Amino acid sequence: MTIKKTLASAIVLSTISITPVLANDWQGKTNDAWLDGKIETALMLNSELNNFTIDTDVKKSNVTLKGTVNSEIEKDLAGQIAENVDGVKSVDNKLTVDKNYTSKMEATGERFSRTWYDLTTTAGINMKYAANDDIEATSIDVDTKNGMVVLTGTVKSDAAHDLAIEIAKGFDHVNNVEDKLTVVN
Repeated sequence: MTIKKTLASAIVLSTISITPVLANDWQGKTNDAWLDGKIETALMLNSELNNFTIDTDVKKSNVTLKGTVNSEIEKDLAGQIAENVDGVKSVDNKLTVDKNYTSKMEATGERFSRTWYDLTTTAGINMKYAANDDIEATSIDVDTKNGMVVLTGTVKSDAAHDLAIEIAKGFDHVNNVEDKLTVVN
């Protein structure tokens, strides 16, 4: 009986002694997550920084900043913002400065915009053709690349041919229309 009591006492005591450690660890991780959110918000609210290019990592209230910014001034600014958040013990600013980073992002944005315009132009032209009784939409293939619309397929009359070309030319962001349509009577 004494062994059982001793064993039970040992289990209870070890559980009680571990509980504060687990609680402190949980509270520490919660605090780190809370600090991380505060820092991310502070970076996002600063109009001089692109917070999407800055990663934050918080461990035991110590912050590490990683990512890319355009200048030393932006790097320093991000570090100061993180340091000024209540509860932060230290900041390890590992941000990389790349003066061409903005132009790379702008080029990516321009490519995305151009692709978006091309896709919406193709879809819009196809919808206009489908809504028009004079054009047989399923007989015309519309391809758009960099604002250049290429129309291939068949139409039933010269009037339908001209209408198909004019509809395509009428869309925003269309630079030119290449006519590869064949009139089939």
